[in-house]
Amino acid sequence: MGVLLMLVGLLTLLSGAAKLRGRIRSTVGYTPIAVAETLCGLAVLLGSGMGLARMRPLAWALVVALLGLMLLSTWIQIRRIADRRRKRELSEEWRLKAYMLDESSGSNAES
Repeated sequence: MGVLLMLVGLLTLLSGAAKLRGRIRSTVGYTPIAVAETLCGLAVLLGSGMGLARMRPLAWALVVALLGLMLLSTWIQIRRIADRRRKRELSEEWRLKAYMLDESSGSNAES
């Protein structure tokens, strides 16, 4: 049980850290759920080394909770990326329309 708890804690810690790194590098900022995922993963990873696995019901509850937190965080991350992509495409469409209208009105004024 100790190895499973350690692996799930490590997986959650790395998943949260990767999400934070990706969000900060894209200059969008961080999400609180990714910070919580990272901190919970770190806490469980440290706790697994201190004998947390000896309390079986608590250990199993933590494994399930961490996996659920990781799935929730991943789902939120995917939704935010999709929303950002959609907004970017709408912005490109709006700028292209504005440019085309400006070009068409500019050519009429010159004639």
